[in-house]
Amino acid sequence: MNSFKIRLAHEDDYYSILEIYKPFITDTCITFEYKVPSAEEFCDRMAKIQRTFPLLVCEDDGRVAGYAYISRFREREAYDWSVESSIYIEPGHQGQNIGKALYIALIELAELLGYRNVYGVVTMPNVKSEKIHSSLGFETVGVLKNVGYKFDKWLDVKYLSLNVKEYTQIPEKPRKIEEVAHTKEFSMIMERVQSLLS
Repeated sequence: MNSFKIRLAHEDDYYSILEIYKPFITDTCITFEYKVPSAEEFCDRMAKIQRTFPLLVCEDDGRVAGYAYISRFREREAYDWSVESSIYIEPGHQGQNIGKALYIALIELAELLGYRNVYGVVTMPNVKSEKIHSSLGFETVGVLKNVGYKFDKWLDVKYLSLNVKEYTQIPEKPRKIEEVAHTKEFSMIMERVQSLLS
């Protein structure tokens, strides 16, 4: 029996999350950040996300092995029903279904909160990321050619989209994560995704 557990992140997790994120900045083009943020800056960033959106971690025997969150897609008010997803798994824990379980949790929580669209933004090429998005029903909606520059090369970015809730004529504003975190629906989602890691 494995020791994986998916849960909402705590403030105490922010430093572990940063340690997972660091090599993606310094060694890959997966993120377009050039410099590793300070611990203070990163903690502020995570706290700001968590005031509105779900920030999830997957523990392996009490140690954070991966994390995922949704955040605003764009700033203008008309975008309020769309979110962008971010998922990072420690290299030693990749290929163990953690990313898929976290992503399913994000999708179901996005629907519960009242969002309509979840967007994945993928630096190309990234076969693993494109595969997981495809397996979850995401569709490619566009490619921005040569939109980024990192490690002495120009990079394309693919946008993938998943509709998670019906487009009603007068949609209610999405709820914050704190409004659903203690509900039966939230608990059921977490139980379902936990079963994927059993």
